[in-house]
Amino acid sequence: QPFLCGSRQAPLAAGWANAPPLRSASLESAEQRGPHYDVMERPRLRRWWSAAVAIAQVAGRGALGMSLTGELPQTQDFGEYVGKFCFDYENSTEPVGTIKLHIERMADLPPQSGGKLFFMVYDDERMHWRQIRDRWSIATCEEKREAASIMTEVELWTADRKYDFVIHLRERIRPRFWYLTFVNCGADVSNVPIRYSIRTTNDKAGYQSEFSMDKQGLWKVYSFSTLGFSLVGVLAYRAARKDTQDSVLGEHPYVKLLLLSLAASCASSALFTMHYTMFMYDGFGSKRLRFLAMFSAIVANCTIYLIAILSSCGWAITTAMLPHRRSFLGLVTLVGGLHAVCELHAQTTLDQSARLDAYAGGVGLFALVLKVFIFCWFAFQARNSYDLELVERRRRFFKYLGTGISIWAMSVPTVVLLAFQVRPWARYKWVTGIEVLARFLGQCLLSQLFLGPLTPIDEENNFRVHGYQGGAMTDMSGGFGNLGG
Repeated sequence: QPFLCGSRQAPLAAGWANAPPLRSASLESAEQRGPHYDVMERPRLRRWWSAAVAIAQVAGRGALGMSLTGELPQTQDFGEYVGKFCFDYENSTEPVGTIKLHIERMADLPPQSGGKLFFMVYDDERMHWRQIRDRWSIATCEEKREAASIMTEVELWTADRKYDFVIHLRERIRPRFWYLTFVNCGADVSNVPIRYSIRTTNDKAGYQSEFSMDKQGLWKVYSFSTLGFSLVGVLAYRAARKDTQDSVLGEHPYVKLLLLSLAASCASSALFTMHYTMFMYDGFGSKRLRFLAMFSAIVANCTIYLIAILSSCGWAITTAMLPHRRSFLGLVTLVGGLHAVCELHAQTTLDQSARLDAYAGGVGLFALVLKVFIFCWFAFQARNSYDLELVERRRRFFKYLGTGISIWAMSVPTVVLLAFQVRPWARYKWVTGIEVLARFLGQCLLSQLFLGPLTPIDEENNFRVHGYQGGAMTDMSGGFGNLGG
């Protein structure tokens, strides 16, 4: 249970039962401070305060959340960034968020040498985190202390190996990112493991209290997208398998790739929903579910690119030959690999800056440029296939394919550009929601094109195996012999 200022209601973790009563810190007026906070700590711990008023723009990806655990480096001088969290705001004196810190020393320390260990918290104002972030690796301990919004010394040389305290935050201006760090200023902690756990909550967010402000609403996004992808997947499967004795749709490679993409999208949304459902209760979620969800989304996106590029060349529609096969397959593999690397980097790296999700850094920008190049290649190939096609139904197919996929492909750079016009605390969920919606619409478009009235799949370009003759399969290539491929 949370602690109120000046009172102790119940133990939060091991070691609290015998803790002395907590004290609350006095606060300055709203005109003197910007973001406000109440700190409750043990009498052994000291505290310093610094203030600011400027509004800064920070970014994007947001903290993984909510419950952070780890072990501090065993060196005399370090500055360890452990995560960030976006708290909501409310124009009242009520706290809007809570930071709970538990530290446990696993062994006895050597005699005190005069150094100190601090837990420092920085808000996103210009004179705090933005001032110190770029110089974090070279800044002195004194510079980090001056830029900190909240600083508490952790007294290590005591008989009690466990330390716990709670910070209540009040915010009246806007949602704000807070950055959590440990700074060792000469304390000798060599060969002594020191473990920490941090729990951050938005106290006014109800069932989403474990979520950083920039992640609130994602559970709904993935829940509804799971239903949407499931519905489209079932309808596509039924359309591909109807009248199986006469239909050739279900055996065609494009239909199989489309069903694979839909299944991957459904799995990704369902796994994300499960992860965030668990996250609501413990602030951790499941790293395995999160990784599998991310991997499924990569498979779904790359499969859409594969279908679009292959069909724009007319492969398996008007010809059995794939021009520049090695270059094409190599480029698709490169795009998929870069996309996977960018997503893995974005999901596993602690973000300290105003960057935009997976398209941060050189690799992300290269992947973005490569996707734009693939779009240009697709548009050229679709136009060329349209001009060479003589069958009117297939011409209409290439026309709608080129138009629809072009709009879908341009959603990536468009979202990147528009994202910087969105407030930092809303950016991640908007980018995520639009990306999921764009993938959903792209798969609906492909389902309609390949399984609807405009489908180019017929007896001339199917891949059905009709039967056995003399112990050998016959008609393995369908009607491609009539295409002159």
